[in-house]
Amino acid sequence: MVPHGCMTSDSMTSGATAVLVFPNRRVQDLLAAYEKALVDSGFEIKQWDWMGRYYLHKAIRGSKAKAYFVRQIVPFGELTKSGDHLGAEAQVYPSGTTAVLRVAVVPYMELFNRAEVAFLSQGVFEKIVEDDWSVEKLHEIVGRMAALGFALPPQGVKA
Repeated sequence: MVPHGCMTSDSMTSGATAVLVFPNRRVQDLLAAYEKALVDSGFEIKQWDWMGRYYLHKAIRGSKAKAYFVRQIVPFGELTKSGDHLGAEAQVYPSGTTAVLRVAVVPYMELFNRAEVAFLSQGVFEKIVEDDWSVEKLHEIVGRMAALGFALPPQGVKA
């Protein structure tokens, strides 16, 4: 059984993840609210595909070029928000009469639109900063979804 909602940041993986469950809601409505929340949070939708059982969704926040430039010019630029960019990767699917959103907000490498690999493509301090920013953005997305009528139960959010 999937919990009604939880958000976590694992110390070994980069970013923040959540499984959000909305009983008696349509997948199409959840997908529309999620996309609106992403765009309002500064993400640009890059991929949206029906995979047979779920929608696969990817969005990116921040410019590759700007992140690369800031990292090269600014001392400790990799520790700034302008020196990084984030990806939001999600699956949206039905489970009976329930709509489910599995989402991960993860730091993306500045040269490739792929998730960072903890301690291989990012250092310790960079991982800490980027994980905090990922959690912050995930909370922002969930808050925007709540304003659109997709609120979690009060006990449902854990950071």
